[in-house]
Amino acid sequence: MLTVHLTMLVVSFLVFSCIAFSSGDTSSFILSEDATQDEIAAYRESAGINRPFFIRYFSFLFSFLSGDWGRTAGGMEIAGIIADRIPVTLSVSLMALVLALIIAIPLSYLTLKEKTLRSSVVTAYAVIVSSSPVFMTAIFLVLVFAVSFHFFPVAGYVPVSDGFFLHLRSLFLPSLSLALLHSSLLILMYRKALRDNMGKSFSRTYRALGFRERKIALFSATKPSLPILVTLIGQSTAAFLGGSAAVESIFAIPGFGSLLVNAALSRDVTLAGILMMLIALFVSLSSVIAEIISDQLDPRNRRGA
Repeated sequence: MLTVHLTMLVVSFLVFSCIAFSSGDTSSFILSEDATQDEIAAYRESAGINRPFFIRYFSFLFSFLSGDWGRTAGGMEIAGIIADRIPVTLSVSLMALVLALIIAIPLSYLTLKEKTLRSSVVTAYAVIVSSSPVFMTAIFLVLVFAVSFHFFPVAGYVPVSDGFFLHLRSLFLPSLSLALLHSSLLILMYRKALRDNMGKSFSRTYRALGFRERKIALFSATKPSLPILVTLIGQSTAAFLGGSAAVESIFAIPGFGSLLVNAALSRDVTLAGILMMLIALFVSLSSVIAEIISDQLDPRNRRGA
């Protein structure tokens, strides 16, 4: 957990520095265009913008740690806004993770043999998708499944209270946009781990006993490959929250990512800083949890090797 604490401290300083030294501040968005210099100065004084940098930084840091996140530039309570937005992003992220695993794990096992047409096609898919920006994938899915075939809505979010099926339907395309990107990374890395373990001595023993390659992969190579899979899942889970801004903006999803975009555009220093800190915290905790689970699955780590 020391790593998490140090990461949060460094991130808090970098985030606040970037926001504090960026051009402009909330006064240009809150006050009217014909506001006088005295009115601007009075606002900046009341908002604490004129205070020294380190005083503002430590005030921001202590406010975050205490959970007293204050209000947005528009006067809304930050904690309440985030509480409303996080379940939306978590819904998108959870569906994205499920879809990514549904796509990646079967394809990893079906393309274990190298230099086959099926393996080459899946590898090409993984390389192309993993190198494509997520917003391009999202736009492509909208054009195909929403505009051309009308299978899913172009944009918008339907809460669970309006119907579970409609809720899942509104989440499918944004979740699939994230899932395709991370499924390609899962395929490349998890399949490589399976192939490496199928070349180990314990897999050769199964092969000598007459087991087929697919059964060897399932019964021999899967277990030692699980730590890598867990690590990849942890990284993907963390990336879903950090990468949700583009997808939520394209699909008009009122989630955590779109809130961050709005905060940045309106130069709401307090809100943007809190959001970035929460993203850093979520990424750090996801990585630590994945590492702990991965260590427990690896017998060499359990023995202290």
